[in-house]
Amino acid sequence: MGTTQRINPGVTNQPNWGDLSNSITQIAKTLEQEKKLDDEGAKDNEKDKNEDEKDDSKKTVVSDNSKQYKKILDRRTEHVRSVFKNLVKTGGGRKAIASGKSSSIGKAGLKSAGKLTGFFTSVANNGLDKALTEIGFGSLQGKSFNDVIDYLLIYCSDSNQGMDETAANKASCEIMKEIAAQSDNDVKKYQDLIKELVDGQGLADTLCKFWGLYIFEHLSQRFEEKIQQQKGEEVSKETFKIIKDDILGRVKVLNTQRAVSKIDWNKAEGKKEIEKIFDSIIKIICNEKN
Repeated sequence: MGTTQRINPGVTNQPNWGDLSNSITQIAKTLEQEKKLDDEGAKDNEKDKNEDEKDDSKKTVVSDNSKQYKKILDRRTEHVRSVFKNLVKTGGGRKAIASGKSSSIGKAGLKSAGKLTGFFTSVANNGLDKALTEIGFGSLQGKSFNDVIDYLLIYCSDSNQGMDETAANKASCEIMKEIAAQSDNDVKKYQDLIKELVDGQGLADTLCKFWGLYIFEHLSQRFEEKIQQQKGEEVSKETFKIIKDDILGRVKVLNTQRAVSKIDWNKAEGKKEIEKIFDSIIKIICNEKN
């Protein structure tokens, strides 16, 4: 992978990533502990086949295992919370990140979110053909659906390949690919889906998911390679699946709780709403109340 940024704790003018790295490592350790418990349980089950099924001692073993599983899962939940809180701490706090004032996270995300929103609202207001012409694609005539999507994936990617830009690029591309996958390779259907997003609550929901993916990519590109080297590929994949599922699960909760409102995304209120949604995502993943 080669993208893991190794930052030594305590280096002058650099954020201290030690607590964040440790939190992710602790999630991986809970997976190892769970696997060990599974292996021990499998051995016990094999022994049970040769023993009396009514042996009361077996009930005690099952009960003890259940308690141990619960302890492991509870610890994992706490470590996941610590991951998000420590990420926000390294970025200088929620307000600095959501306003784009952090030096490590937020700025490129706000730029990409604005780019996505601008394109989607242009499609809704002017049609896909004109929206594509405005961003340099030219006319749709003689072009395939894949030509459109390939161009949009490039359009969504910032050429400045720093950590923040890479996270924003990956999140933008995943959003674009997801909408494309729902379009059945049909340009008209793609245009209609985008119009539906902008006309209803869908664009705000899509931005919520973008922010969730963006935060996950920051964690993944910094630490996934390290966990893979320390714990192996299987544990690494499962560790980051747990983190991603937790983020996107919280995003869904936020989407159900957020009040429905009509936003003019092309004006200043659109920019404020993007920052407001970002702030809300940070709050919900960190369990912040205020």
